Amino acid sequence: MDIIINVNNQSNGRDKLARLFQYTSRLVWHQLESRNANKYSVDRIKSLENALGSFRKVLRMGRCIDICYLALNTMNIEDPFLRISLTVSKIAHALYLYADHVVWLTKSGFLKSDTDNWNRTANRFWLLSIIANLARDFYEILHILELNRTMLLKPTNLLSGTMKQFDLQASVKHTFTIVSCHKDIFIDTLKNSCDIFIPLTALGFTKFSPSAVGALGAISSLAALVTMVKPITKLIPS
Repeated sequence: MDIIINVNNQSNGRDKLARLFQYTSRLVWHQLESRNANKYSVDRIKSLENALGSFRKVLRMGRCIDICYLALNTMNIEDPFLRISLTVSKIAHALYLYADHVVWLTKSGFLKSDTDNWNRTANRFWLLSIIANLARDFYEILHILELNRTMLLKPTNLLSGTMKQFDLQASVKHTFTIVSCHKDIFIDTLKNSCDIFIPLTALGFTKFSPSAVGALGAISSLAALVTMVKPITKLIPS
C-alpha cells in the first residue's frame, strides 16, 4: 500500500497508473467485443478508456516545457552518441506533447484545428522519440556485449568446430547474470520495444489489433512503474 501511495503522490506516477488502466481497458473491451459480449458493457469500458486518456492529457499539460529544459542538460553529456540520442529523444517527446496539447484543447472546444492531422503529427514525434531511445538501448547493450564477449555464444561458433568445446550452460548462466546486473537496460529496452508498435499502428505502418496494442501498452506501463518503485532500475542518464 505504501508503494501505491508513493506512486500516486507523484503526477508522473498517476500518469503511469492511468496509462496502465487505459491500455488494459483497450485490451479488455476488444476481447469482449470479439466474443460478442454485451454491447453496453463494451461501450462502458470504451468510455473508461477515453476518460483515462483525457485525464492523462490534463496531467501532461505544460510538460513539454519541462522536457525542453531537460534537453538542455542532455546536451552536456560527454559521450557523443548518448548526447545525440537523448537530446533528439527529449526534443521529439516535447514536440509530441505539444501536439498532444493541441489535440486536447481542440477536443475541449478551446481551439479550432484539424484533430486528425495533429494526432498524426503527435504520433510521428512520439515514434521518433522511441526510436532514439531504442538506439540508445542498443548502444548500451552492444557496450555490455563487448565487455562480456568471451563468455557469450557467438554466431561463428555455430559454423565452426569450436561449438563442441563451447559450454552452453555456462554461457546461459553468464547471460542471466548480465541481465540481472543490468536490469535498468533490460527494462528500458522492454518498455521501448513495446511502445514503438503503438505509434506505428496509429500511423498505419503496422496492423496490430486493439488487444495487441492494449497488451503492449500495459506491459510498457508496468515497466515504467517498476522504475518509479525501484529507482535503481531506471536507466541513467535518461
